[in-house]
Amino acid sequence: KAGVDYAAKELGKEIETKSQYIGGFSDVQKAKAIATQMYQQGCDVVFHAAGGGGDGVIEAAKEQGKWAIGVDRDQYEMAPENVLTSAMKNANVAVHNLVKDLAEGKEFEGGTTISLGLKDEGAVGIAPTSDKNVKKEILDKMPEIEKKIIDEEIKVPYDKESYEEYKANL
Repeated sequence: KAGVDYAAKELGKEIETKSQYIGGFSDVQKAKAIATQMYQQGCDVVFHAAGGGGDGVIEAAKEQGKWAIGVDRDQYEMAPENVLTSAMKNANVAVHNLVKDLAEGKEFEGGTTISLGLKDEGAVGIAPTSDKNVKKEILDKMPEIEKKIIDEEIKVPYDKESYEEYKANL
């Protein structure tokens, strides 16, 4: 939502977002039904954060001739004409960092959460196939926006309260 709000401000447009949840990460049929309904209600793009359930969103995008944004891995191959991009969560970076720390003798404190982001090179980003369906001028602007996030000039919200604060300061 925050990214859409940012883009809307940059473009001088109002862009509506909708959210709906499938209640887990594996219900492909429910995800497909929700995405189909969203497309039929006029949504142009559905970004799923539904793990394997998101396969249903991509199926709906193919059937409706609309865009989907994949998650966790590059999902372009599932629907080359319909997957705009994918939000990449490269867990291998976290594993590499942890193993490196252990090899260097650093103690691992179990039960803690390790959060990685753009500051952690390669940990998150967009799919390498994004150049297939995302306009070049948008891709060219990405490093500037990523730098603003890294430098905390743009503070990415992480819950409802921080989103409301983000939106109020946009």
